[in-house]
Amino acid sequence: MRTILALAILSSAVPLFGSSYYAARLDDPRAIYLTRDKFPVQGDGIADDSAGLQQAINTVQEKTNQGILFVPAGRYRLTRTIYVWPGIRLIGFGSTRPAFVLAANTPGFQQGPAYIVFFAGGRRNAKDPPPDAIPGTFYSAISNIDIEIQEGNPGAVGIRAHYAQHCFLAHMDFHIGSGLAGIHDGGNVAEDVHFYGGQYGIWTRKPSPGWQFTLIDATFEGQREAAIREHEAGLTLIRPQFKNVPTAISIDPQYSDELWVKDGRMKASPAPR
Repeated sequence: MRTILALAILSSAVPLFGSSYYAARLDDPRAIYLTRDKFPVQGDGIADDSAGLQQAINTVQEKTNQGILFVPAGRYRLTRTIYVWPGIRLIGFGSTRPAFVLAANTPGFQQGPAYIVFFAGGRRNAKDPPPDAIPGTFYSAISNIDIEIQEGNPGAVGIRAHYAQHCFLAHMDFHIGSGLAGIHDGGNVAEDVHFYGGQYGIWTRKPSPGWQFTLIDATFEGQREAAIREHEAGLTLIRPQFKNVPTAISIDPQYSDELWVKDGRMKASPAPR
């Protein structure tokens, strides 16, 4: 890969955990709430909440087709891919930010990319895998929910987000650890997102509509190979920050890109003593 920015580092420390953007319960009579009285979830980081979370997302789709699932504070352990149907937004709330947690050595996440959350382009019957999001996938989003990948999941990716207009990720920390990436094939816009560890923070290609992928207030720390690996992403970076990474942005061989950066913070790592 061709390295265009190397040995980038923040000049100031980044907080390890972000504060909850929505500290109080948000009231919406049309929304669905991921609560224990309605769905089989515990939010304790121990019980498997995969089925309950998917059931809640399915309920939004079945009742309103497009809408919001509010996720209360808690640690939701997941053991399989969660599918987010078009036009559905997952929004966390509470005094602490909720987190989707992939526990150590979860089967199926050793070879990658293996996704924890997959933004789909439609919902099919249970026997067929859902299609990928497309240029016609609008209004899908996740906000104020962290992703945590624990050890022994080298193929794990936090989110596949190959969607289009009015879709976004916001107010999220990605604790990738020894995993593969926080986001694979991102699109549209991501704001206030922070990536810790992983082979890559973001590994992305051309967005599905062929538009630019815009990152606002994104930070990267401790990636093993590159903070961002990409080709033809049309990257637009506003206030990006990089710390303790060997390469900030790597473009795959035989590809080019239109890269635009404003107010980036980069500093060479100090030489070892």
